[in-house]
Amino acid sequence: MRPKTRSVRGLLLGAMALSAALALALMGAFFTAFSYDLEDAIFDRLVATEADRHPDEPSIVPSGMTTYVGHASLPPWLRESLPEDAPRSEREVFTRGHGHFHVAVRPDAARGPTRYVVFDTTALTSTTRHLQRTAGLLVTSALLALLGAALLSRFVARRLSRPLEQLVSRVRADVTPRPEEDGGIAEVHMLAAALRARDLRIQELLERERAFNRDASHELRTPLAVAQGAVEILELDPPSDGETFERLRQAVRHMGLLTEGILWLARAGRSDETCELVGITREMAALYGDRHRHDGVELVIEASDEVLAPLPGAVARVMLGNLIKNALDYTSQGRIVIQVAPGSWSIRDTGVGFGQVQPEHAGFGVGLSLVERLARRFSWDLSIRPEEPHGTRVQLSWPPVGPHGT
Repeated sequence: MRPKTRSVRGLLLGAMALSAALALALMGAFFTAFSYDLEDAIFDRLVATEADRHPDEPSIVPSGMTTYVGHASLPPWLRESLPEDAPRSEREVFTRGHGHFHVAVRPDAARGPTRYVVFDTTALTSTTRHLQRTAGLLVTSALLALLGAALLSRFVARRLSRPLEQLVSRVRADVTPRPEEDGGIAEVHMLAAALRARDLRIQELLERERAFNRDASHELRTPLAVAQGAVEILELDPPSDGETFERLRQAVRHMGLLTEGILWLARAGRSDETCELVGITREMAALYGDRHRHDGVELVIEASDEVLAPLPGAVARVMLGNLIKNALDYTSQGRIVIQVAPGSWSIRDTGVGFGQVQPEHAGFGVGLSLVERLARRFSWDLSIRPEEPHGTRVQLSWPPVGPHGT
């Protein structure tokens, strides 16, 4: 199953919003941890300063700070939390029902009684309650920060995605992207440069193909003209082997049609020519029918009125002639039905049909390949599908000639 696709703008907005939310959460956690640590550091510094003060030094003892000498002098609920042999240190002590204390422990160097400076910070320790009271302010700040991040993300995403969207629009319109449309983004610039290089290679390949088709068709025209001239001379005094002569005449005519089709592939631009498709269909059926039709195969043309198609007559003869010839060659019994209607031309056979062979495999020669190329050249649709239980249906369809066209 194909994964759901997302735009570059959507991906950038999502990534930036997630990054902003994660950054805010981490900053909030770090800020809370830092607040608690800073609070403990200040209280420890206060009790340490008082404990290490020389007796002759002036001091202002904060409210709630008491000095005890000897472990036995401590209140029972503090004595339980402070071991008698506690080393020199600053401690944070939580008691049940008596509050929160910071204690500086100072053992006497001469093995005298230990001094304890106890600071009751119960009333001062209000970080948690303060955070609870200011939760609304914190949430509002976080939402404002997220909003700012979203606006910034939208600006950055648009800045990055707009050149890509413009590039996609130009490629869809079959227009080569210009260098100044990269939006100043290196990756878009490289992509546009790669597309321009690809277009240049494609144009070079197409031009080489057109040049080859043009040269090949012109080179073939000379020997074909000679062959056609010889056929016309022989028609004045037909040889005794009429069957061989007829085969030669049809082969020369078919080669002329193929050459004309190849020459049309080499031409640039569109053609405004139109042709009468029913008349050309009857002409091609007469050209190939007598020679290529097997005994017992019925060739039927179904058309009510003449159909005008947006195609030069020479090209129509190449395309329809090759399709009719293929159907005749691959059908040994049954019927071949050609239907001509406004907007479509189809041929259906009841024989082996070349629908039994994959179109990409050999078996139809240059004829079918030429039909496919000419169909693309003139923006016609070509479909080939097998018929049940056997046979093939080939259909050509084209856009309307005009508001008053047939």
